[in-house]
Amino acid sequence: MQPNRLPGVVHDPATLKEPFSLALLGWFAKAARDLPWRHTTDAYRIWVSEVMLQQTQVKTVVGYYQPFIDLFPTITDLAAATEERVLRAWEGLGYYRRARGLHQAAGRLVEMGYHNLPPDPAVLALLPGMGEYTRNAVLSQAYRLPLPIVEANSQRVLARLLGVDDDPARGPVRKWLWQASAALVSQHDPGAFNQALMELGSLICTPTKPGCLVCPARPWCAAAASGSPEAIPRKSPRPAVTRVEEVALVVRQGDRWLFARRPASASRWAGLWEFPHREILAGSTGEATLAGLMNDLFGLAAPSLLLGTVRHSITRYQVAMAAYLLELPDTPVPCLPDHDAHAWLHAQQVATTPLSAPQRRLWQLVNRG
Repeated sequence: MQPNRLPGVVHDPATLKEPFSLALLGWFAKAARDLPWRHTTDAYRIWVSEVMLQQTQVKTVVGYYQPFIDLFPTITDLAAATEERVLRAWEGLGYYRRARGLHQAAGRLVEMGYHNLPPDPAVLALLPGMGEYTRNAVLSQAYRLPLPIVEANSQRVLARLLGVDDDPARGPVRKWLWQASAALVSQHDPGAFNQALMELGSLICTPTKPGCLVCPARPWCAAAASGSPEAIPRKSPRPAVTRVEEVALVVRQGDRWLFARRPASASRWAGLWEFPHREILAGSTGEATLAGLMNDLFGLAAPSLLLGTVRHSITRYQVAMAAYLLELPDTPVPCLPDHDAHAWLHAQQVATTPLSAPQRRLWQLVNRG
């Protein structure tokens, strides 16, 4: 099914393959950023970079990639590590399911007798967290298999090049863009072509103010010819921002601190550790929510000190978490509910325990105080 295209744009993507590929690869050879994962053809290291880059900016990934590789230089090393150690190394990158999928997939490969990712799409398709984009990105870069990719940047480039006046969030449109990418991908150097397509979207064919005058795709770009490239592709309405207020309870007893572990079924930050905290529901107050949290943990209410507020955003949510310090005497306190989900940690243990980014910032706030 064809998507809506700009008036007069009817050509088959395959007709652009040779001229567009040559121009794109020529531009990439001169303009490519010097990124650490571009100095290897090792499938494992490329895989790590691709998973890190999902929904995360390049400048952020640059700071995490080499330390992660230094800790886990091979698939065997990654598979042998504990999940907690992997999550601690991933801390701050967010979307922790990616780290779990990477870890589990490494274990699966080692169980199957592999010491690296094999050049076999069918094998990689069996691995957790290995979607079509990641699989094709690794295989095209590491093994030069002519497989296409479509992600946010390359999707925008393809839509503008081919005049797709439609919303890529629609299934048929996204399917057509994948087919178009397959028709365009270079047979000579598919890995460089796929990287170049993403690089072009990141550096030149940006969401706003695209640099059409210096774009290597300009001679064939339907959106540039229309005079309104920013209008392509159509964008889905952004969801409204929801503001959330929370209270967090920082509990200290002597030289140890109380942490709770998020359940494995949690929608975000599953399995990570955090200070006990709770959302302030409509109709309630911070004081009442804090008192309820104390009562549920210890069966008591006690004076607490406001340490400060940690603010963060998650997708469409803006969260303000007010943190309160509760200092308990050294005498025993009532047993905690759900004892297995709580732990008293010393400061040196917290340093090696995986926390979410907001919780790590809260721990830093505690230490500054």
